[in-house]
Amino acid sequence: MKEPHSDKNGLSLGHQAASSVVLPDLELLSHPLPWRQGQRNALALLAFAGLCAWFWAPLVKLFTLTLENTHFDYVLLIPALTCYLLFMNRTTILTSHAWSPTVGLLVMAGGSVCYWFAIGQDWTQDRLAVEILTFVVMCWGLFLFGFGVGCFRKDLFALVMLLFMVPLPTVFLDAITNFLQRSSADAVDVLFLILDIPVVRERFIFTLSNFSIFISEECSGVRSFLALIITSLVAGHWFLTSGWSKTALVVVVVPLAIIKNAFRIVGLALLANYVDPIFITDSALHRSGGIPLFLFSLVVLFSIVLILRRYERRPDSMMIQ
Repeated sequence: MKEPHSDKNGLSLGHQAASSVVLPDLELLSHPLPWRQGQRNALALLAFAGLCAWFWAPLVKLFTLTLENTHFDYVLLIPALTCYLLFMNRTTILTSHAWSPTVGLLVMAGGSVCYWFAIGQDWTQDRLAVEILTFVVMCWGLFLFGFGVGCFRKDLFALVMLLFMVPLPTVFLDAITNFLQRSSADAVDVLFLILDIPVVRERFIFTLSNFSIFISEECSGVRSFLALIITSLVAGHWFLTSGWSKTALVVVVVPLAIIKNAFRIVGLALLANYVDPIFITDSALHRSGGIPLFLFSLVVLFSIVLILRRYERRPDSMMIQ
């Protein structure tokens, strides 16, 4: 029996064959632009302004929420980050010769369905989450409508990052907060054990020799956790290439945020117990002490990025990709 022929170009030929199956399907979703690019760009900008006017009330409510709830401080940075990423690829976007009206209208119709579920509900965080999600989906549809599927794929990361504009529904925020609260308490217990500090624990209450602390939901570190998640995603997009390394970077954020928060709690507890209780009741270190630790966490995070970059360049890791 004759052996099947294979050579060093076999893989690339197979890849080209697979691409020839996929690419025509994508091309069917886009059509040649019937207007001049400048006219399309102006109309897209005008349509986006109209979309912002339509969602003006939810957007103002979102801005108010970021001022009232420190858990959502990061939301204000998301539009700026997305605009910056799109600006960096502005040449490809503005010179696109394609548009996808059918796909864009379908996506916007899906967003309208989401908005329908929010109608009639009281002004709550959950309703605001639905309305902002609708706004994000409508932005996606508008982008697809005006610039095509191919351009959407090239800017997928920037557009997906808009999802972080959506305030977490209370059920998800409570779940994350409770997880971080329990994990921080367990990490604090381990640190006290390592430091050989006599302490009695009862769930989230730690009783030292002169002072007792309670790890409340406000001490869970959810704010810095979300900020680290976003930072890891952006760092992975900019500095890493393989999917496994980007995933590993995001996964590392979970223990990093927990350990960082545990060090902060233990430090404040020891100062309150052995120096002055004011360190944990009313002090600048309590209010702003998390900032230096957050910056240190960023140093650790980017050190991990450098390690992953170096591993990506190894020949064996390139074969895995």
